[in-house]
Amino acid sequence: MRLVNDIHLSEWEHQHAWPTEKARELVHQALLDRQPIDGLDQLRAGLSIDLDTEVLDQIERGEWRLVRPEADYADWKMPDRTFDPAIMELMQNPPAQATRSPRLFRLLDSVTGEPLAQRHYIATVDGGTAPRRTDGKGIAHLFLSAEVQPISMKVTGV
Repeated sequence: MRLVNDIHLSEWEHQHAWPTEKARELVHQALLDRQPIDGLDQLRAGLSIDLDTEVLDQIERGEWRLVRPEADYADWKMPDRTFDPAIMELMQNPPAQATRSPRLFRLLDSVTGEPLAQRHYIATVDGGTAPRRTDGKGIAHLFLSAEVQPISMKVTGV
């Protein structure tokens, strides 16, 4: 909540201002509890005698109004396109997504039969190459679409 001089009060703020009696009560309690109120310093700066009673008199006479916090954010409007029916339909019935199935290959040393753990390799899938690395057990994880056929792997640094 904040105090605004009635002269500078916008129509929106006027709609969200506390009634005079309630505003006086809230400001009085805030003054007793020494709670900060936005605009109180501006109100006090215009007083000839800086007393709490003078502050409350300004509110009681309606020269200063106490505006609710809603005045600062309640006028935000949601964009109309947010609720576009076509977008809502897509959200409720998303189109089918391409699926990828995991393919696991265990790479072993051809001489010792030991797993090639944490080894770099180059995977070639349908002509496209990508550098990869095996896991701690020598397993190469490739995620491919169901129709992919040719796969080759070349271990590097051997």
